[in-house]
This record gives sequence, C-alpha cells and structure tokens, in this order.
Amino acid sequence: MVLEVILQALSAPFSILILYLLDKYGEMKLYEILAHIGFSKYKAVRNTIMILTKAGLINVVIRRISPRVHAWRIKLTDRGKRIIRALINSVSG
Repeated sequence: MVLEVILQALSAPFSILILYLLDKYGEMKLYEILAHIGFSKYKAVRNTIMILTKAGLINVVIRRISPRVHAWRIKLTDRGKRIIRALINSVSG
C-alpha cells in the first residue's frame, strides 16, 4: 500500500523536479520552486506538493502571514532524500 502511494506521488506532474530542487537547495518556499518551474504552473505544483506530502516524501509547514497570504516552507523527509538520491545516482552513473 505504501509503495503504491509513493509511486503515484512520483508520477504526479513535476514531482521528480520538485524532489530534485529540494535535494539541491534544502528547504525552499513555494515561490522559489515556482521560480524554477513557472508561476503559471501554480495549481499543478501545489497539488503535487500536497501529494508528495501525503506520501511522506516532503514536509510542508504553512504559516499564515495575513488572511490571504501564506508562507510555505518545504523540506525533504529522509524517505524523500533516499528516493531522489537513488534516482540521481542511477541516472548519473
């Protein structure tokens, strides 16, 4: 069951790129991820982040700055690090 959830999360749009960016830069904010992927992809990126969170590959802390503004802090979990690093290692050599 857990494997199915992880595989579904990895097949979501931009999921591998999001994991790669988090591995490369450490903790990121949502707008920093969007700067790499494209701000026009906000909805797809946000949905993928929620799916990756449900799968236990990333942690998201959302802090309310004002009624309409929220600050997202996104980090890889240990499981997320292992998966993306294994994928990077298998591709690079």
